[in-house]
Amino acid sequence: MTDIAFGMRGKMRPQIRPAEAHAFVSEELFTTDWLELPESRVVQFRVGTFANEDDADMDQCLTNPVGFENVDGFMLVSLLLPAHFNNNPIGEPGSFGLNYALENVRFPAPVFLGNRVRVVCTLTDVAEHSKGVLVTTHNVMELENSDRPCLVADWAVLLRTVDSL
Repeated sequence: MTDIAFGMRGKMRPQIRPAEAHAFVSEELFTTDWLELPESRVVQFRVGTFANEDDADMDQCLTNPVGFENVDGFMLVSLLLPAHFNNNPIGEPGSFGLNYALENVRFPAPVFLGNRVRVVCTLTDVAEHSKGVLVTTHNVMELENSDRPCLVADWAVLLRTVDSL
């Protein structure tokens, strides 16, 4: 395992400038390393999103058959952030991304404490936008030892530069 979440251990491809990214549509941008989902991180997420016994009525959630050990789908969505921060090669000095859209989000398989996941990201579209370049990726979060992914989502990010503000 690497020291950072979803690290690539030096396997990342060279940086791709947003203006040249259209040449990589339909290509896989990256596959992350496996990341274990320990109880400590899941509990931190629950506290940070007020989905814990102190802030919400969790009786039904914690007493169902999957209960406490089930990892929330919204935590899985949030894991796309470090996967992309640490691995997405599209960008250039001075550029930054703004969330634009998250579409077609599905959770085909449940995830439990201690499971390991990884993200496979494919570039699906690059479009000029009046405020920058709109980059859309198809993200599949694989669940180790499962035939089904645990998350599938299309994520559009508007890449901008300070000059475009």
